[in-house]
Amino acid sequence: MDTKQLKSGETSGRTLSKSISIWGYLGMGIGAVFGSSWLLMTGIWLDAAGGPVNSLIAFIACFLVELPLVLAYYEAVPMIPLAGGELSYAYLGFGNFIGMIVGWFGVLVNIILCAWEVLAITRMLSYMIPAIDKAPALYTIGGAAVTLPAILLGLVVIIGIGFLQYRGTKLSSKFSAINTSIIIILALICVVIGAINFDPANLEPLQIKGTLDGSLSLLAMLPFSIAGWETISKGAQEASSGVSVKKIGLSVVISVGVAITMYILTLIVPTGLMPWQEMSGVTAPFATAMTRIGFPFLGTLLLFAACLGVIGVYNSVFFGATRLLYSLGEYGLIPKKFTKLHRKYKTPTTAIFFVSAIAVIVLFVGQSLFIPLVNVAAVSYIILWGSTLFSVIRLRSKYPDLPRSVKMPGGKPMMIYGSIVSIALLLTMLIPISPAALNWPSEYILLIVLLGLGIVLYFFRDKSMSETERSELILGSLHGKKED
Repeated sequence: MDTKQLKSGETSGRTLSKSISIWGYLGMGIGAVFGSSWLLMTGIWLDAAGGPVNSLIAFIACFLVELPLVLAYYEAVPMIPLAGGELSYAYLGFGNFIGMIVGWFGVLVNIILCAWEVLAITRMLSYMIPAIDKAPALYTIGGAAVTLPAILLGLVVIIGIGFLQYRGTKLSSKFSAINTSIIIILALICVVIGAINFDPANLEPLQIKGTLDGSLSLLAMLPFSIAGWETISKGAQEASSGVSVKKIGLSVVISVGVAITMYILTLIVPTGLMPWQEMSGVTAPFATAMTRIGFPFLGTLLLFAACLGVIGVYNSVFFGATRLLYSLGEYGLIPKKFTKLHRKYKTPTTAIFFVSAIAVIVLFVGQSLFIPLVNVAAVSYIILWGSTLFSVIRLRSKYPDLPRSVKMPGGKPMMIYGSIVSIALLLTMLIPISPAALNWPSEYILLIVLLGLGIVLYFFRDKSMSETERSELILGSLHGKKED
């Protein structure tokens, strides 16, 4: 089909607000990746890797593993700058059902992260305010106590972000930009002070595990933390008039580069402030290290920054979940109710309430879902990222006339490398005998149940829309996009 011949005009999706600036995209992307793991997970990462050297190698390896997938978005986002993101790419490349599956996995990973961040904020605040953790349990699920303060704090986050998203994209994207800026500034201040007080003796021994064994052990854990940058793709349809689609794609690459650089800095600097072996027993190693060298106030600020990070991630992934739900409804792949927009704010109200409701349910279930949700989210991420790469490959031959302001750097060799990486990552998660596999059978069941929910929604989709109409709806929306 020649896209120039399409006559499709405006779609209801075009009524989404056009208010995200380039700083809003960067805030959304960086904020989704650089959340709180840099403060909470340092000791766990060092212990898994067996030292600073292996940890550094693992982060570099993670960047190289994700690079072809990031570069696929660099081509896909400017080519198809629609709210559906991966859903739109997969539908045009592989058709109706595959598009729905990819879109639903995108919904899942973002909703799971919303739930995870709500649980994380209660853990963070419990560390800062011990009285929260000492509150009597209302009930216990799976050995994890659920307390009233934890529920109330979680509800504040859910209602607060839900209100921001409800009131408009401009407000929530500005919040992302400001929130992310504060986090990076506070972290960099502590990095500079930490570098001045850096004692190389604290790095010894540089590694207590073999390089391959240690770095691979950590590498298996990192993709879940170095994730969220793809959220930018779901906001591509809501760019303000001065933002080109090319800049939106570039913001994906910049977000990953900035976030990984910050992760490495906030990992290495604390190891020079206190013996790294002691960090595994500390909840917030960088904050503890700053306190040890005589800056307790900065340690407290880092904890505050990490709390902001959790809220920032929630805000970004909440946005991603609602836009995917909206687009699934817009394309007739789930019930049309998800396309309802607020008359004044132009935000998808049904999708916002749906995601908020799921987050509330998980909040009342408590910490017992923490690890299973993380593992299922990891599978969802691999499917989401890999689908974009395969869609880019497919669309080059299926729709050669689509405007491509940029092409995936590295060409076919990078595409082949990315394809191998995607398939290998997915197999390591799904083959039961793999050391990185889901827990049998509970997490496989959870994955199947969540996928089944999407298929049920697909069954109740708007069946009046034909394949041709759906393709024209998507492709017709691409006209008039600013490329430069």
